[in-house]
Amino acid sequence: MSSKRTLKGSASSSQRRVVVIGGGLSGITAGIALQRDLKLQNFTIYEKSDALGGTWKYNTYPGCRSDIGTHWYSLSTELNPDWSESHVLQTQLLAYWQGIAHKHHLHSHVQFNSKVTEIVWDDGQQVYHMIVQDVLTGETRRDHANAVICAMGPLDVPHYPEDLRGVLTKFKGVQFHSARWDHSVDLRGKRVAVIGNGCSATQFVPHIVKDPTNQVVSFCRQPKWIVPFSGVKEYSQFRRRLFRVLPFVLRLYRWYLYFRGESLYRFIHSGGKYKKSREAAQDRVRAYMKARTLEKYHDMIIPDTPLGCQRLIINYGYLEALNAPNHTLNYDGIAEVTENGIMTKKGESLEFDIIIMGTGFVVERYPIDIKGVNGKSLHQYHQEQGGPTAYRGVTTPGFPNLYMIAGPNTATGHGSAVFSTEVETDYIVQMLKPVLSGDASSFDVTEEATTAWNDALQKRLSTSVWSYCQSWYRVGHTKKITVIWPGNMTEFWWMLRRPIWKDYRAVDAERWERKMRTAKVSRAVRITISVLGITPSHGYNM
Repeated sequence: MSSKRTLKGSASSSQRRVVVIGGGLSGITAGIALQRDLKLQNFTIYEKSDALGGTWKYNTYPGCRSDIGTHWYSLSTELNPDWSESHVLQTQLLAYWQGIAHKHHLHSHVQFNSKVTEIVWDDGQQVYHMIVQDVLTGETRRDHANAVICAMGPLDVPHYPEDLRGVLTKFKGVQFHSARWDHSVDLRGKRVAVIGNGCSATQFVPHIVKDPTNQVVSFCRQPKWIVPFSGVKEYSQFRRRLFRVLPFVLRLYRWYLYFRGESLYRFIHSGGKYKKSREAAQDRVRAYMKARTLEKYHDMIIPDTPLGCQRLIINYGYLEALNAPNHTLNYDGIAEVTENGIMTKKGESLEFDIIIMGTGFVVERYPIDIKGVNGKSLHQYHQEQGGPTAYRGVTTPGFPNLYMIAGPNTATGHGSAVFSTEVETDYIVQMLKPVLSGDASSFDVTEEATTAWNDALQKRLSTSVWSYCQSWYRVGHTKKITVIWPGNMTEFWWMLRRPIWKDYRAVDAERWERKMRTAKVSRAVRITISVLGITPSHGYNM
C-alpha cells in the first residue's frame, strides 16, 4: 500500500498547503472545512470572477432560483430560519453564500480574478505546480500545493452546441447565454428567439413574455416533463419566528425535506423503465400539463420517455406562458443560424433581433489542463474511459492528492447538491489529514479500485430509468452516463462516510500506517475489555 521515496525539497507539515479552485458553494464549503476540521490556514481559494458565489453569482436571469427546497439547499452547519419562501430567488442564495464566507473570514484566503489554467503533478517533490492567470491583465504567475481541491462544479462553462455555433459566428443581432445574462439588453418590442426548454429557460421565459411587445419563439429539441410546484410560496412571519426560536423545529423540517426527496427517488427514479408508481405519477403529470396549455401544443410538449429519466422541471409559470399570444413553440428543429435569425429544418426562415441560449453547461470536458503521474492529462484519462470517470466521484487514478467536488456520477435528480458537497468534503478532509500532518506525502487511488467502482456503477445505470432517454447526464446525450448517481442520498452518504484506505497507494506513509495499526489494536482492545466487562454482569443477573 505504501511506497517510500526520497523527496526533493518536500515541505514540512507546517508548510503544507492546499489550493481550492472555485469560489462557489463547493469552494466555500471546502474552505470552511479546512479551517474548522483541519485547523488549516495555509490554503488559497482561486476564483476567476470578482466575487464569491459561483453559479449564483453568474446566473442572474429573470426568475433564477434553486429547484430544491432552500432549507435543504443550505449547509447543515449554517441553517437560516429567515428564508422568505421555500424556493428563494438567486439574490437571496447569493447573499447567503457570501454571508457565510464572510462569517468564516474566507476572503483573506481568496484571490479574485484568478483563473487556474494548468496543474501539473511533480512526483519527485510530491506537489502540484500550477499556472494562474489574472483575467484582467492576462499576466500569469506560478503556485504550488501539496493537494488540490477542484470545486468548480459542472454548472460552470456555458454550453454552445456545435450545430448552433452560428449564434457566435454568423448572427448579426444580439446574443447571449442565459448563464451570462446581459442586463444591458432591452427586450421590449424585440423579436426574441429562446433556444432550449430546460431548467433555466423554463424559469426565465415566463418573465420575458410578460411584456406583450416582445415576440418570443422558443425552439425546443425534445419535450420535458414539467411537474407542479409543491413548495411554499412564502413563509409566514410566525413560521420564521418559530424556526428562529426553536432551532430543533427547523432541523426537523429539514429532515422532512430530506425524506421527501428520498421518497421521490423511491417512487420515481429507482427501478427500470417500467414502474407502477412512476407510471401513475406520469399519468398525473400528463393531465396536469394538458390542463394548463392549449390543445394545439399537447402533442408537442408531452414526452414519450419515462418520468425521471431527465431532470424534473418545476413549473414556475412556464406552462401558462405557453398560452401567451406573444409566445410560440417551435419543435421543427434548427437547420442553421443565419445572419438575421434561424432557418428551421422545415425550410422556414425566421428573423430575430435577439437570440438567448438556454442550452446548459459543458459537462463532458474539464475546464482546466490537469496532468498527473507520467504527464497523462485528466482529459486523456476521461477519453480512455469513454467520458468523465472517477472513484466515488472524488479521486482519479494517476492524480495523487487531487480531489473533486461534484465530480463524475455525483449529481442527483431528487436531492440537494449542498448535501452531496458536504458529504464529499468530509471525505476529502479525511484524505487530507495524514498529508497535512506530515504522516504521508500522497494518496493515489488504484486503477483496480476505480474500475471495480465504475463497473458496478455503470451496471446499475444501464438498467436504470436514466438509460431510456437522451440527456445531458450522458456523453453526447446518448452514450455513457457520467453525471447522475444511481442511488438515493442515504446510500451516497454511506458510500463516502469514510475512505477505504486499501483502495489507495500511499507514499511516505510509514508513520501513518503505524498509527493506523496502533488505532486498530486499541480499538480491538477496547471492544474486548467492553465484552469481558459485560459478560460477568449478565451471568450474575441471570
